[in-house]
Amino acid sequence: MKRIMIVMGTRPEAIKLCPLVRELKARGDQEILVCSTGQHRAMLDSAMEAFSVRPDFDMDVMQTGQSTSEVTAKVLKRTDELLVAEKPDMVLVQGDTTTAFASGLAAFHRQISVGHIEAGLRTYQMHAPFPEEFHRQAISLFADYHFSPTVTAKRNLLREGKHESQIFVTGNTVVDALRITLSEKRPSLPWQFDDGQRILLFTAHRRESWGEPIRGMLRALRRIVEEHPDVLAVFPVHHNPHVRAAAKEILGGVPRVRMIEPPEIVTFHHLLAHAHLILTDSGGIQEEAVALGIPTLVMRYSSERTEGMRAGVLKLAGSGEEGIVALANRLLEENSEEYLAMKKPSAVYGKGRASAMIADILEKVV
Repeated sequence: MKRIMIVMGTRPEAIKLCPLVRELKARGDQEILVCSTGQHRAMLDSAMEAFSVRPDFDMDVMQTGQSTSEVTAKVLKRTDELLVAEKPDMVLVQGDTTTAFASGLAAFHRQISVGHIEAGLRTYQMHAPFPEEFHRQAISLFADYHFSPTVTAKRNLLREGKHESQIFVTGNTVVDALRITLSEKRPSLPWQFDDGQRILLFTAHRRESWGEPIRGMLRALRRIVEEHPDVLAVFPVHHNPHVRAAAKEILGGVPRVRMIEPPEIVTFHHLLAHAHLILTDSGGIQEEAVALGIPTLVMRYSSERTEGMRAGVLKLAGSGEEGIVALANRLLEENSEEYLAMKKPSAVYGKGRASAMIADILEKVV
């Protein structure tokens, strides 16, 4: 029986890989080894638990205050040791994290096939997002199989010289995850809101947003809430101390801004589905918002999720305070035609069958 090792280290990876783990294990055609690096310990464990997935191996790489280089070195070394001991036939990685890059590189060094889930996303701006854009481009250099979520992602890979026989358009497994969390699971909602209140979901955490960019985003949120008495902002505050310090300073004590601990993924997806408007610098939330048809302002100047913008659900707002406020105010106007035009679910990221499609391909190539 062929052995496939699936490596994950962050909450977004778990959300997108656990549906695939469930699909592969249900088939029983291959031996599936799940490896956690623990890159984002608490949030990763919670997400895996939501999908009833338990790791077979735990690298436990994280320590307070580590640099990205230190995390990369640890994941590279510990993955290499695991590959020598377990001898998988393929390693699957997802997205653009340090875990994905370093564990995939370890497999390449051992001449073990690498499959890249969510391959081909690009901004072609090496510092936006940083270091994710480097990671995703680098993984494409050594991956043997590229599971692209969209035709646009496939075209990026073809332009870079990847052979068409190695690229498979499957949709994004995040839609599979939404189908599980919104239909199979029931949340205990950690917030209360009055009838008639519009929920604005706000998230900000990216490394390139630290400092003045995130302060501008937070000031924009404060102004938006102050200008719209029927808006309740829910802000799951990322664990990063740069984010928490700025949030406490700018939003502390502001009425109708609920700063909460990051909820487990089932609760978060139900919160997402109830949102009137989303403001985010996240990548995965852009995809989830498009699938659900929730109008979303992306607080960045570029995005690798261009399909969502073409579908009309996403708009780039930049990270500047004035630009975010101006766009949000337009969408929050009563009977805003611009808002109504954005509020349309789209299947550009698939219909929730990505895991099954990937599993079908793996049965043939592993």
